[in-house]
Amino acid sequence: MPTYEYQCKKCDHNFEIVKALGDPHKKKCPDCGKHSLYQVISPPIIFVKGEVTTLGQLSDRNTEKMGRYELDDKRERQEKGNQLGITKNWIEKSGDATKSEISKMTKSQKANYIRDGNK
Repeated sequence: MPTYEYQCKKCDHNFEIVKALGDPHKKKCPDCGKHSLYQVISPPIIFVKGEVTTLGQLSDRNTEKMGRYELDDKRERQEKGNQLGITKNWIEKSGDATKSEISKMTKSQKANYIRDGNK
């Protein structure tokens, strides 16, 4: 059964009651005896199991939820990247070329730049 929190407008007495969903709301304060209670709406308590902390973990979690077609597309892109010599840690290997220099490169030059970090 759910727990409901009440507070008195007159004496600020705060308390919780466990009751069924169909039970009537309490109106009389047990502390001062006045009919001035209101139900306090509080956020629910939520526990998150296995919180994602890195992009790799987020990627793995999303991959687990993928369907067959998405997985096939992902594998195909990875194979193309492997054929061009693109690895997962390409960011660490990249060099210091500007955007305009990269845009002027051919596909093979871009692949070499990503793989080796050389212009």
